[in-house]
Amino acid sequence: MATEWVVSRLGEAERAAWQHVVESVGWRFVAVEVDLLFAAGEAWGAYVNGQLAGVASVYRYGQNLAWLGNVAVLPELQRKGIGSKLIDHVLRQLERQAGPIPVGLVARKELAPLYARFGFRSVGEVVRLGAERVLVPHLPQEPLGAESRDEAWQSDFSRLDQRAFGADRSELLQRVVRFADKAIAVRDDAGEPQGMGVALASERAMRLGPIVAQNDIMALNLLHLLAEDAAGPVVIDVPSERASFLHRLRKLGFEEQMSSVIMLRGAPRPPGHREHLYALLRPAFG
Repeated sequence: MATEWVVSRLGEAERAAWQHVVESVGWRFVAVEVDLLFAAGEAWGAYVNGQLAGVASVYRYGQNLAWLGNVAVLPELQRKGIGSKLIDHVLRQLERQAGPIPVGLVARKELAPLYARFGFRSVGEVVRLGAERVLVPHLPQEPLGAESRDEAWQSDFSRLDQRAFGADRSELLQRVVRFADKAIAVRDDAGEPQGMGVALASERAMRLGPIVAQNDIMALNLLHLLAEDAAGPVVIDVPSERASFLHRLRKLGFEEQMSSVIMLRGAPRPPGHREHLYALLRPAFG
């Protein structure tokens, strides 16, 4: 009997099935993360003989960049070409809608050859570090707390992220800030925004990121402010180019958990002033 393949956009009715697929490969999400990962982008699914076998999501950031994430296939159906068919379909759909827009992703190193077949190439690495407890000396900067989250604050927050990341993620960030345990901005003496960071609870630890800062000291200060009330472990995804920051984190007791490759197609390098991006929001979002 011939295998019947169908790739289609997933809606709210398929949220539970989507979650089952991503959790089948070992990912675990709290409800807030599911809301962000599923609802903030376009979720696609590959059905094999009527069963949702694989999923992928695309997050579009204006006309400058899109991000491919949450690519997962049920373990018992892996190595059957499902992931490749799904990726190919999603990228073709994206090109029809948005034209030749650059697309980025973060992948495990062993999966890099799969994505290379679709024109992605390595442009960097990201290192995930974790700590059971964060002990960072407080460095004097002026934080803006939750009470300052007015429209101007949100605008500054998004502007800092856009300058560092190189694409407009304001709509996504509004969702993130709404659910965040902490969202902090720091300003200079003239009141100009200089850095920002977010702490968001996940299944196994408090996630820190994105963190945008002018230098290592500001980034450490933001990390301290974000993590000082964390009751358990914290994790952070740091671009490997932030070598001195990674060194400081290791001296503070952070341990490396994994390393992944950042890949891009349609552009020679990621946009933005990446020297100011100290931590990713999360790999699925860039």
